[in-house]
Amino acid sequence: MFILSVNLNHRHLADITFTSPCNLFNLLATYEHTRVRSACQGKGTCGLCQVRIDQGAASGLTQYEQKHLSAGQIAQGIRLACQMTLIDHASVSLINPLTIEALDTLSIHSPLVTANARYAVAVDLGSTQVRISLWDSVHQRRIAGYCGFNPQTYYGTDILNRLTAATTDKSAGPAMSELIQDTVERVVTEWIDTKKLAVTEILLVGNTAMLALLANKHAEQLLQPAYWTQAVDCTLNFSTLRQTQIPIASVQPVAGFVGSDLLVGILAVGLMHSPGSALFIDFGTNTEIALWHQNRLWITSVPGGPAFEGCGISCGVAAEQGAISHVNYDAATGEFHGALIGTLIDTSEIKGLCGSGLCDVMACLLESGQLKKNGRFAKAVSELEIELVNLHYRVTVKKQDIDIFQRAKAATGAGISKLLSIAGASSADLTRLCIAGSFGQFLNIQHAQAIGLLPGCAPERVELCGNAALMGCEQLLSSPNRDEQLNELKRYVEMVNLSQVSTYEEVFVDNLYLQPMPLA
Repeated sequence: MFILSVNLNHRHLADITFTSPCNLFNLLATYEHTRVRSACQGKGTCGLCQVRIDQGAASGLTQYEQKHLSAGQIAQGIRLACQMTLIDHASVSLINPLTIEALDTLSIHSPLVTANARYAVAVDLGSTQVRISLWDSVHQRRIAGYCGFNPQTYYGTDILNRLTAATTDKSAGPAMSELIQDTVERVVTEWIDTKKLAVTEILLVGNTAMLALLANKHAEQLLQPAYWTQAVDCTLNFSTLRQTQIPIASVQPVAGFVGSDLLVGILAVGLMHSPGSALFIDFGTNTEIALWHQNRLWITSVPGGPAFEGCGISCGVAAEQGAISHVNYDAATGEFHGALIGTLIDTSEIKGLCGSGLCDVMACLLESGQLKKNGRFAKAVSELEIELVNLHYRVTVKKQDIDIFQRAKAATGAGISKLLSIAGASSADLTRLCIAGSFGQFLNIQHAQAIGLLPGCAPERVELCGNAALMGCEQLLSSPNRDEQLNELKRYVEMVNLSQVSTYEEVFVDNLYLQPMPLA
């Protein structure tokens, strides 16, 4: 027998025994807290399952590793776990662990101890992150919060991968449902034990795919275009959490591509009370867009992919502690400067660029003349190393990183453009532009507009709303007539299926260019 020692941030996680030869990705999957992220289930095509070999012998580099890893990463001993075969005792450090908690930016208040206090839990079930709030329904205060990666990411960062797994593997569907239930129950149980209080109910919102996977039904419908604009039953087949027996329910989505997270987000920001027209964009793996115009609520969705969450990007990470969230370029000195999420002790703890950081890098490279509007580097290279002088850190951006982000940006831009056109509105009509999602909370508006990610309205009209879905779910917990609120909102909805819009592909191509969004 051989032993694999697993570490994270200089902290020992586990010793795992194995027989040689053994695939490292499968070995790390033995324990929940040693798993690494993957979008391809170990096929080598996503480049996410990065580890560093500290000691031990393993198989040689594969073509997938040479494609996804930079020369600098390879020199540091970084490998893809799915491409490695261990042949002796070894020690590895996780670069992209699955269980690391994302940065929690939820504002928390001290509980008000009163006789009529009533506590409930709100859950925003995102494709990449799960956010949970302990909510005082009477005083309307958040008294505890949790933010972590969606454990279903083990089955793929992309929604399509998870839906496919649920329909082709009988064990995958129940397993993905249980992963979410376990996460919610673990967090809620800890709050109950530490705060000595009772929780009366749990309410969940999310995109339709996440709700269907939690309910463990109808995943196959979401793979069929016919259901994209039809109602999909995502009611839970369990009424309580297994151990705590707390009542649990989900807010039902409108259709296959319109989730309840969008509905409650619209409620949270008061979009329909806006003076004039207003646009709401919830960036994510599935980017949802809503336009309030002339007393109608026009809604669509585009497949952004996980690029906005930093997944699938060679230098990318989620918006977590140690991520570079902002990058600026000093034209006078030709220097790049970066800003981090959280406070780090040394540069070895810097993880890479989150989505907003990559957006900044693209805008800065355009400004410095090192990137063309078509997304090609000015010099005939496949990657570019950028030194962030104030952080003493070098980040390598590959051409494929730009390509992935460009496609996500183009899908969003085309979605915005066509939604405005179909509704008979223009960017000049917008009095509000509300940006939601973890990607949006760190977004540099000027940089986002420069590369065409956002329409070019006045900066004072742009609102970074943070996690509007969680806030909307909390509001429903305090509402005595939540069903009436949702039904009233749905009366104004006009759904737009962009796959049936003949000119969408043309507008998508126009939006691939890194330039201000071409709107009428």
